[in-house]
Amino acid sequence: MNTRILFPTAAFVMLSVAVFAQVEIPEVKPKADSLQMAVDTLLLEGITITAERPLFSVEGEKTLYQVSDDPTVQGGVASDALQNAPGVSVDVEGNITLRGTSSVEIWINDQPSNLTEENLKAYIQTLPANAIDRIEVITNPSARYATTADGIINIVMNTKIKRNEFFCFGTNVSSQPYVMPWASYVWKNDKWTVNAYANTYWYHGKGEAHSEKDLYGEDEEGNQVLTSHLKSSMFNNYATYSPGVNLNLTYTPDKMNTFSLYAMFWDSFGPSEVRQERERIEYIEQSGEYKYSIENKSNSNYLFLPYGLNYQHKFDEEGHNLTLRMNGSITRSALPIDYHKIYTLPSPYERAFVMDYVSTNIPINARVDYNLPYSKNGEFGMGINAGWEGKNECSPLDSLANGVYVHDSVMSYRFRQVDHHLGGYFQVRHRFGNFTVQPTLSLRYYRTGIVYPDAPNYDSTAYYFYPLPSLHLSYHTQSMHNFKLSYSMRIQNPYAEQLSPFIKFDEESYATGNPKLKQVFTHNIEASWTKYWDDFGSVGLTGYYKGKQNEINKITDAAYHEHYGRVVSFNWPVNVGRSYNAGGEFNMMYRPNGMFNLRFYANLYESYIKTDDALESSEMLCYSFRLNLWTKLWDRLEVHASAYYNSPTQTLFWKKGANYSVDCGMRADFFDHKLSVFVNGYDLFGLLKQDTYIDSPTVTVSETSRYNSSCVCAGFTLRFGNIELENEAQNGGEAAGQ
Repeated sequence: MNTRILFPTAAFVMLSVAVFAQVEIPEVKPKADSLQMAVDTLLLEGITITAERPLFSVEGEKTLYQVSDDPTVQGGVASDALQNAPGVSVDVEGNITLRGTSSVEIWINDQPSNLTEENLKAYIQTLPANAIDRIEVITNPSARYATTADGIINIVMNTKIKRNEFFCFGTNVSSQPYVMPWASYVWKNDKWTVNAYANTYWYHGKGEAHSEKDLYGEDEEGNQVLTSHLKSSMFNNYATYSPGVNLNLTYTPDKMNTFSLYAMFWDSFGPSEVRQERERIEYIEQSGEYKYSIENKSNSNYLFLPYGLNYQHKFDEEGHNLTLRMNGSITRSALPIDYHKIYTLPSPYERAFVMDYVSTNIPINARVDYNLPYSKNGEFGMGINAGWEGKNECSPLDSLANGVYVHDSVMSYRFRQVDHHLGGYFQVRHRFGNFTVQPTLSLRYYRTGIVYPDAPNYDSTAYYFYPLPSLHLSYHTQSMHNFKLSYSMRIQNPYAEQLSPFIKFDEESYATGNPKLKQVFTHNIEASWTKYWDDFGSVGLTGYYKGKQNEINKITDAAYHEHYGRVVSFNWPVNVGRSYNAGGEFNMMYRPNGMFNLRFYANLYESYIKTDDALESSEMLCYSFRLNLWTKLWDRLEVHASAYYNSPTQTLFWKKGANYSVDCGMRADFFDHKLSVFVNGYDLFGLLKQDTYIDSPTVTVSETSRYNSSCVCAGFTLRFGNIELENEAQNGGEAAGQ
């Protein structure tokens, strides 16, 4: 199948006005016994020995960057400090990535920030760098963090925001066309914080796709033969409208207690029209040539309502604390479709139906975490979590017969899936001089069940109970050599819909589950060495092994089915057997000062897959590299450029081609950061494309997706208001809960 997807050239402008302003830091004289200095001085028989805290170090699963000890960034803002944290990149718009991925959570003082994207950008581009004690980078979070992100960046303050108030508004405009006006408001005093954000956008899109696909089956003598060939062209035209509101409230009655609440409303709806032209040749059953067109109209609606409550109590300032969290969401998707298939060959005929798809998903989760330092060199943490998730999906379909729409029980379906999970963890971290040991053990119970009211024979329920151990070891020297060795095990459970053999029929194919699915066991081993220099940067080497047993892949296969009376393609999940990625990473960061860095990252690994029956196996050498340049000139002009290349990758019967791109941008600050102007260019040479290949015993597919991803973005930001900062007593020390 050869596919080509075309999109219009994208160029958009962002104009924004933010109301907040210069930073005023009042002079505070902390008590001598409450101030922990960055440089410890020891008097011994008249000799003064000074031991400086390393600028970069590794402790357990964390890589630490001591911002307060880096004089080169003290005149900058938080985004300048983040640029110098290992593995972290910030583009000129304020978007943050960690080791090349945007799947990263930003925490502030050991708590999720829950800031919206625009407010987070405003925060890091305004907060003074000298208000930050350190930045902690966690690339492989342990069970205690309860996050689905690939990494966490924790910003630990040596000051607290005493009072601020700012208002932001702006508009994003694109030639697609795309328009998004937005507004943001933040108010804070010493006890309350209010963070509100609202936006709406309108988008109109057009696209087309062209494809070919071959299916294979067996003839009467058992020989594999070509059974059908399909060629199609698709054209679509759609519009989307999406209003949204986000609200965050935080109440801190005193230094020992914090309450927070967040809630969001986001709706997306709009019409869509799709037209397809298809030609199909059948060589075995129903042999002949078929030509037909497909036209369908829909008006989709997607509603998302997440919410959360958090409470933290500190028993002291040394890390003894208790945290309670509860979060959930309500998601509803609706997609009514009016479908018409009009045949011209072998004879005129019209097939029509109406479908009213509705899906509702309601997850609720609760979590308790407790941390207790048992000495100045160690602490233990423990926690429990529980969750419930209910999903209802209904897709009634009525087919046109003799001018009347009649319910089609074969093409219709409905089900309810309910999942429960319960877990707990225990973690110890202890420092033996420069050596840190951090073992974690998590125990989890998971139950998944599905009910089909109209087909109870397909109901399915499964139970799982399993441990998840992990171990992180780290060692650092005074000369800033850092060593890390870690092991973790993760288990992926198949969910009930994957386990049920219920068949969902489509016009040209179907999908089903697999009752024989097993748990997926993943073993991660990583060893790394990193050397840091204050006046150069860092060089690092990492070796890793990520092995999976029973990895679940969604396989495209083909077989004869009586509903269609011919060979058709179908999708189903299978355990592919044993697979692993084993290789190494090299990274280098050159930073002669805090306002310039050049980064190079390379990854080389072997990808191996082998089925349990040993009939199928595949081996591929994969690699990627990324080059980033960032500099800040004259304390006001930022310049950023990046390029990346990812080689082909694979799963069983499926390969993805290489992709690559070059981006650049710049931003300038004026009037003491009250005015910022930026311009960005993405995929400068129009290189971005994606090739996909499927080569299974019964299906061959060749697909190319390409669009004009070249994009120019420009905008400005104005800031007015006031942020007052108050120094904490624990300046330069480690925050509670580390």
